[in-house]
Amino acid sequence: MKLPSSGVKVAFVDDDDNLLAAHRRSLRSMALDWEALFFNNPQEALDTISADSSVEAAILDIHMPIMTGLELAAKLRESRPDLIVIMLTGYADLESALEAVNEHGVYRFYPKPTPLRTLLEGVSSAIEKSRGSQSHISPAFLDIFNLGLIATDHNLSVNHMNAQAAELVRRCPLLHVQSDNRLALDRAPEDLDRFLNPPAGRSIPQQKGFSLESDEMSVSIFLRRIPAPNGEKSGFIFILVEPESVGPPSVDNLMDVFGLTRSEARLTQKLAEGVALDEASEAVGISVQSARTYLKAIFVKTGVNRQPQLLKTVFSSIPSLRN
Repeated sequence: MKLPSSGVKVAFVDDDDNLLAAHRRSLRSMALDWEALFFNNPQEALDTISADSSVEAAILDIHMPIMTGLELAAKLRESRPDLIVIMLTGYADLESALEAVNEHGVYRFYPKPTPLRTLLEGVSSAIEKSRGSQSHISPAFLDIFNLGLIATDHNLSVNHMNAQAAELVRRCPLLHVQSDNRLALDRAPEDLDRFLNPPAGRSIPQQKGFSLESDEMSVSIFLRRIPAPNGEKSGFIFILVEPESVGPPSVDNLMDVFGLTRSEARLTQKLAEGVALDEASEAVGISVQSARTYLKAIFVKTGVNRQPQLLKTVFSSIPSLRN
């Protein structure tokens, strides 16, 4: 994705001064004429961003002293409902991720570390949508993703469904396309209708995440609002994932998302396949002692301290839709 070279003002809020300094250097090296603000104090960030409407986006660390990223996002949502908020976390914390999306209008949730360019692409994508430059989604665009995707209008009438989604709808007893071509969800969360039809005068949430669970299967759903042209009501895109069918991530994805070395990524991939550490070390071609050393480095880079947390982080972060 090509980043706009100018006209964007973004704020970074993180208690890690070294990370903020690294972002500052990286922005200079990318030769982007973006205006960036850097805060290591959430209260100072809140005061400045609330008073400066030219700040279009804020990238927040979820775990900070004084005020957590979730608390800051909630306060910013009150003063700046138009602000694009992106959240970072170094912990396997899916519950907080869903809270950030559902309750505080967070546009996107990234693991920490994530390359700066990926973050800026997320900001750029969100700004394009908020400025109304993307009025529709091409069916060809939906078909390129290895995820189930359904595009609907504001009444949930299906405009397009890719092959992966059609297969999930066929197998999941809680998903239906009715005779009038409207998508129906059984056992949906009680607040889904409020997301689809927000009360007048309230800020409009852009994303929502939830799961549908039956005795036969479970489907994770990430729902996004899609801007419509000419003041028409917005449509929606449903992103469907069957957690049990998600395979292990590629070595390159692990390197890009978490900043792992190739050897660390290969070991992580084997562990994600359910292989024990001694067997994984043999498959990678290293000793068990070396594997334990690598695993410690992997824990540091992914922000976890136990192997089950590592697998949860990997599977909740890698299979995602990135514009």
